[in-house]
Amino acid sequence: MKTFKKKKIHQSVILLLGLALLSAGCGNSSNSKNESASNPPSNETPAAEFAYPMSGSTELTFMNEQLGGTPEKLPIDDEYEKRTGIKIKHLGGTPMTDQKFSLLLASGELPDIFLNTWLQYPGGPDKAVEQGYILKLNDLIDQYAPNLKKTLQEHPEIDKMIKTDDGTYYAFPFIRSEAGRVYGGPIIRKDWLDELNLTVPETIDEWHTVLTAFKEKKNAAAPVTFRTMFLGERTGGFAGAYGVMGNFYINDGKVVYGYLEPGYKDYLTTMAQWYKEGLIDKDFASIDSATVDKKMTSKVSGATIGWQFYIEKYNSAAQETDPNANFVAAPYPSAAKGQLPEFGQLDNAYAGTSSAAISATAKNVEAAMRWLDYAYTEEGSLLNTFGVEGTTYTLENGKPAYTDLVVKNPEGLGSDQVMMKYSHGTNFPMIQQDNNLPAKYLQTTESIDIWKKTNHESHLLPPITPTAEEADEMSSIMNDINALVKEVELKIILGTESVDNYDKYVQQLKDMGIERALEIQQAAYERYMKR
Repeated sequence: MKTFKKKKIHQSVILLLGLALLSAGCGNSSNSKNESASNPPSNETPAAEFAYPMSGSTELTFMNEQLGGTPEKLPIDDEYEKRTGIKIKHLGGTPMTDQKFSLLLASGELPDIFLNTWLQYPGGPDKAVEQGYILKLNDLIDQYAPNLKKTLQEHPEIDKMIKTDDGTYYAFPFIRSEAGRVYGGPIIRKDWLDELNLTVPETIDEWHTVLTAFKEKKNAAAPVTFRTMFLGERTGGFAGAYGVMGNFYINDGKVVYGYLEPGYKDYLTTMAQWYKEGLIDKDFASIDSATVDKKMTSKVSGATIGWQFYIEKYNSAAQETDPNANFVAAPYPSAAKGQLPEFGQLDNAYAGTSSAAISATAKNVEAAMRWLDYAYTEEGSLLNTFGVEGTTYTLENGKPAYTDLVVKNPEGLGSDQVMMKYSHGTNFPMIQQDNNLPAKYLQTTESIDIWKKTNHESHLLPPITPTAEEADEMSSIMNDINALVKEVELKIILGTESVDNYDKYVQQLKDMGIERALEIQQAAYERYMKR
């Protein structure tokens, strides 16, 4: 009962926030250039005097968390610059888990705006502030971010998620919409199933039957392919059927570590069997997303685990040479027919990803705050969600309607491909709205309802923040444990290590301090619940 009540409250908060932003944005899209001035906080003189675009031709540097080079400048970048008066120089990205991130900190050459998953910072976000890498934003929000401040005042559930236990605000958050929290799951070739007189698999046993048929009767060299991130950590994948997934989660109010649970051994036993039988891609441990795409659209593979719009691109690409190709979403598998799997894919509204901190070396802190705060204005929310009025949408009866550039793109681009150029639909510091993006294929639209049928909600660990001392200890313990569990997982599936040795590794995890890590997580979870 408590879980149900908590869930309903949470959904209501996010839904109301999205509706409030949307309805306000629809009514003011062309007349809200000076939102801070028109809706000033009651006691902040600087905010009341400010109006976009900001004067002074300021340029700021920006770094994201995607490993790679400098991204192409897109129309959304030009529009942001025009509206805010602030030019952004993109520097590419580095995830916090990559060694390059540590080298960047050591260099002292930090970007002005620093997008990353600060909850993962060794020692926690409080430590990043204490060490002088990023700024504590509390007073700066009062001075320069009236729109974020207003959002937090009106929505205490969001406020609770994005600060540490001592009340420190460290970044501008990316808050997912309720609908945006599920976006990935199993994908399978329905035309192959029809040809083989098989139905979309729902259980582990049915998946085994289907993959065996793909191998023997469709000559699929890799009946199912995927990247290692989908093994059991980024999503429940096939592990959810065994009542487990990787990493930390909640079971009846207690924090548990999935790799310690007996179900994980059962899951690995099945994966090792499937690999030995040639049902799992022999290259899965090393392939990237482009390779998975190629295998899925060239009849090498008939199933994968991926994101929603993979269905769109797979169907578009495969149907150029095979008009019968039909990729659809399959439900997360369960142990028995009619059961719900315990895990699938479900993010917290605030997962910590794409959080924008401001570096302590920022050359114009006010400009950085103003640029980030724009995303939380009504006008900025509309731009981030629907793109540029007159180009990607028009207002019809007060509601955004996509133009033919999106719906019937003359170059044949999918709606998601177009909107990636003109909007920030996801992974950007903002409050995400449901964009109701039109899909070319009904299968794409139907996928979310199929993937959300799990018990994952009851297991979600909220965005907890261990103290700096606890986080240091956690980091020291988990660095070695994280490496070991991934190594053992791969060895067992590849058959270079017997699953019979799994109990030995569980004891090794205990010897390495996993039980102390669980104590720290439990304490942080209980503090979070009392915020």
